[in-house]
Amino acid sequence: MILPLVNTFITPYELWSTRRPTQQENLDYYQKNGHFLPFINDRLEETVSTPLEAACYMAIKGADNALEHHIDEQLDNSQDYKFWRQCMPSKIPDSIRRFQQEYPHYDQVEVDSEINRSSNLLSEGQLLFHGGLWPCNTSHIKLNRPFSTSFCPQVALRNAEWGGKAYDADQIDLFVLRVANAKTNVFVYRRKRTRMGNEKEVLFSSGAELTLINRILIRNDYLVGKYQHPDKRIPIYVIEVEIS
Repeated sequence: MILPLVNTFITPYELWSTRRPTQQENLDYYQKNGHFLPFINDRLEETVSTPLEAACYMAIKGADNALEHHIDEQLDNSQDYKFWRQCMPSKIPDSIRRFQQEYPHYDQVEVDSEINRSSNLLSEGQLLFHGGLWPCNTSHIKLNRPFSTSFCPQVALRNAEWGGKAYDADQIDLFVLRVANAKTNVFVYRRKRTRMGNEKEVLFSSGAELTLINRILIRNDYLVGKYQHPDKRIPIYVIEVEIS
């Protein structure tokens, strides 16, 4: 099955500064809606219209829960995303659940077998995120293990930082992945009524091929930490990568 494109920025994300409403504005709003207004949008500060813009924005900001909420709303309202989930098993296979909840302790053979059982491929041009580190001195890699991606750049960035990984690597690469010539099957995790649904995760089976297309240095002073170590500042890049 070729899964249809899902674009979580078909409605752009907007970040507004806010202010308290005037007394008259509050009265007018109450007369129309039956309740008062805690604040009103004042000035449009940012507009994010594409996944690439979202990754660059997140690399600068570091965190924005409103952006993640926007992506959740877009997925909730997407009929194409609902179709993705309908193509998945009604119950998450145990091996795939363990991959998400107990990583790195999982059975790779079982995970790959379950992902490939349903034979679901992403459409050409589908965009997703991953946080980590691109290997040096190469522009093409073939993965020998399952590969986790997300609809959300904030989730990808947190995964890059988790457990001091970014601290030890002295660098973050925030991947913007574009599907090209798809040949690797995927599993789409449930988001509702599950412990790690906030990950908005799409898991590729082993064997995916990645090609580096572009690298953009966003800042060289991104703050990272590690338990019992002093914080430090490292470079963070947004990289554009094709995945098949």
